[in-house]
Amino acid sequence: MKIKIIILAALLAAGPALGQEIKSYIDKDGRTVDDISLPFVDDAGVIGTWRAVDYVEKPGDFTPGRQGFGGELYLKELVFLPDGKSPNGWLTWTKGVVMHHGDKTASRYEIKEISGAKYMFFEWKSGDYSIRHQKPHYYVLRKEAAIRRDNIDLPFVNDPAVIGKWESVDFVASPERFDPAAKAWGDDLYLKEMVFLPKGKGGKPWWTWTKGVVMHHGDKTASAYVIKEIKGARYMFFEWKSGDYVLRGAKPFYYVLKKK
Repeated sequence: MKIKIIILAALLAAGPALGQEIKSYIDKDGRTVDDISLPFVDDAGVIGTWRAVDYVEKPGDFTPGRQGFGGELYLKELVFLPDGKSPNGWLTWTKGVVMHHGDKTASRYEIKEISGAKYMFFEWKSGDYSIRHQKPHYYVLRKEAAIRRDNIDLPFVNDPAVIGKWESVDFVASPERFDPAAKAWGDDLYLKEMVFLPKGKGGKPWWTWTKGVVMHHGDKTASAYVIKEIKGARYMFFEWKSGDYVLRGAKPFYYVLKKK
């Protein structure tokens, strides 16, 4: 029989959203388990990428510009997507709380603006919390970038030259870096091919196209493409707007595809 222990987690800030009660109990193996079935409350301010800059015992110990923790930070970043989602399937969030569905922990976060930058103080509920029942310390993360969304509501303009199957042959930082005789990308290419169907339809249901642009309806990205003829072969240079673009604000690289 589980011995239930109700833990009223200390509030990091006032307000009804952060006031959600986190209930915990000790399971049969002696581990602290949090209730992660919390209702979703939106928090527009948390959406985006947060980069870890320090690890402290309590929020008051943090000094901007100086890392108090002497070693390498284990947690590198947290990414918050809309609707309580994250890129990691085992993490979800509601306003003020991050739920880890593997460890069964509900960790509070608080956002503060310090010297013009936004910082998050995030409870780190590791084995010290779950197994040794210690009070969690805090990761400090700095807001790096908001999630980028492109306008994908573009009118259809036909492009007969793009219709057909294109096979990936390289991945380059810019179209000028492509050399048909020397492949730049040493690893296996993630994107294998693209199929452009008539009337703006794509080879997959989640993307469509108009002349010069491919719209991804899941990621909300509009990626430019350019077709060039090089040494008698037709190549497409296609902007690859991956998570580095959407979540971290990076400039996209290009897939190079050859018309089959």
